[in-house]
Amino acid sequence: MKKRRLLTLVLSGVMLLSVAFTGCGKGGNGAAGEKKVLDYYSKAEPEILDAQQISGQPDMVIANMFIEGLMRFGKEEGKYEPGIAESYKFDEAANSYTFKLRKDAKWSDGTPVTADDFFFAWRLALDEQTVYNFMISQYIKGADAYAAVTKKSFLSGKDASFKALVDSAKKETNADKKKEINAKIADRQEKMTDAEKTEFKKIQDDLWSKVGVKAEGENLTVQLAGPTPYFIGLTAFPVFYPMNKAFYEKHKADNTYGLEAAGLNSNGPWKVTEWKHKDSFKLVKNENYWNKNNIKIDEINLKVVDKVETRTNLLKTGKLDGSAIQAKDLPEFQDLATRDQLKLQDMVDRPDYSVFYVDFNQFNNETTMNVNIRKALTLAMDRKSFVEKINLGDKPALAFVPESFPGLSKSFREENGVELIKDNDKEQAKQYLAKGLQELGLKQLPALDMVIEDTDIAQKMAVKFQQDWKEIGVTVNLVPVPWGEKLRRLKAGQFAICSDGWGPDYMDPMTYLDLFESTNGNNYGKFNNPEYDKLISSARTEKDAAKRMDMLYKAEKMLIDNAVTAPQYFRIAHYVYKNYLTGVVNRGAGPDTDFYWADIDIKTKAEQAK
Repeated sequence: MKKRRLLTLVLSGVMLLSVAFTGCGKGGNGAAGEKKVLDYYSKAEPEILDAQQISGQPDMVIANMFIEGLMRFGKEEGKYEPGIAESYKFDEAANSYTFKLRKDAKWSDGTPVTADDFFFAWRLALDEQTVYNFMISQYIKGADAYAAVTKKSFLSGKDASFKALVDSAKKETNADKKKEINAKIADRQEKMTDAEKTEFKKIQDDLWSKVGVKAEGENLTVQLAGPTPYFIGLTAFPVFYPMNKAFYEKHKADNTYGLEAAGLNSNGPWKVTEWKHKDSFKLVKNENYWNKNNIKIDEINLKVVDKVETRTNLLKTGKLDGSAIQAKDLPEFQDLATRDQLKLQDMVDRPDYSVFYVDFNQFNNETTMNVNIRKALTLAMDRKSFVEKINLGDKPALAFVPESFPGLSKSFREENGVELIKDNDKEQAKQYLAKGLQELGLKQLPALDMVIEDTDIAQKMAVKFQQDWKEIGVTVNLVPVPWGEKLRRLKAGQFAICSDGWGPDYMDPMTYLDLFESTNGNNYGKFNNPEYDKLISSARTEKDAAKRMDMLYKAEKMLIDNAVTAPQYFRIAHYVYKNYLTGVVNRGAGPDTDFYWADIDIKTKAEQAK
């Protein structure tokens, strides 16, 4: 999402794509009875495929194949097409959307998809305080009041000793002690008495009855909390996907929901029939999907491939039907002779609106909590050299919102300044470092650990900035871990600095800037600034477009002035596909690779495989 898109996107520099390897059909271009098989890949093993829990691009790409919301991401950037909702209308006076649900929308077992499936999923996202629950709590009327009452807040009002535990957890800076306190908090919540559970549920039910959602026949109505011009785009996002309660409860009980093929319920174009962890996925066309007659691909085989060299070799040997191309391989694949030899179409080059950056721990690491230390690290980075020598074709990120992303009437960068950060200013960086050391009472900064992904390209990129920081006298140790483990550490706050990235969830600058609101689940560094929060919340409800955008301009500058993150680069994505594969959609907002409209000339694929 990370993307929040969110993207967490990752420093590895490539958008997560679907995966894989597998056999070919018999020939012909999809004549009756012939199976059209797509072989693609995923850059990483998904962390989880529970739609309400999804926060990374690898997970989102795969989820988009087997599950569908009210709307789905369209062919054109920023456009959306009907999904489970066959149509919708907006009531300006009531500030509400009414979606007409399809009568033929079904889960893969034939069970109808209903409004209750959506409401159950949305309420669960709020109950479990998932990373993206803010998309519901902040935009649907009354959902914020429901989300505010948690087991923790409920017990804090009834149990003085429990409240003392909660207060001590907020103040504790030692990671081990904080973990111990949080374990006690979780244990107390788990052991609520029957009377407490009954009272808590009554409060929740009463609050949920006031949330602005209702169902009338085949219509589902959502009343918004304020003006949200991009709400239709939000309904295509995983946290808004439906969930069948009976299926969820059955597979949650056996710990397979979202974690095994058997625990994945499909209402989308394909269904997952096989998930071999850290190896591969197999998806087949969903015979109960309402639009199955327009889905051309019969089977998708995805191979989990986390190494760039491996992926490139699979493409060259015909075991992948396409691939994103890493910067170091651009010269080879830009060569027409290479593409002709490999039977590849022209390369697709496009900005994917992703920003990659360094997250700083701002809540329990004394060093990175110091703004001058963060400024020193930010200014020391030589981004222009990085994109010229390592990430060829990408753009140095001297602000946070990417180049060419739309603003009010021009791009956001044109409107708010192209360069908000001075690149490679080692002398200024040393001055900030000296200030920070003085404030910390240190002569030498202790070595910092930087958590990065364990892919080859991620490590090469991190080494470049490691060298930049060494030049100003800061030692940074690289800690490479698998993508899922990196995401876990980010969420748990187990890092000093960490590579991170974000792609947009929808086509509005808010998708980048609300990341650092204190209540946002993707705010891993825990930046907490009331003035910043006020700017974001005010922009969320401001009806005047110019005033609203001005608030977002100020918010971005506040991020830079406080060195909340250290932006690294804006990615330009590059893809190549075999000449027998057509209709693939690549985009920046949402799942970056989409096979919904794709088709395969299976005869040509079979001939090329000989």
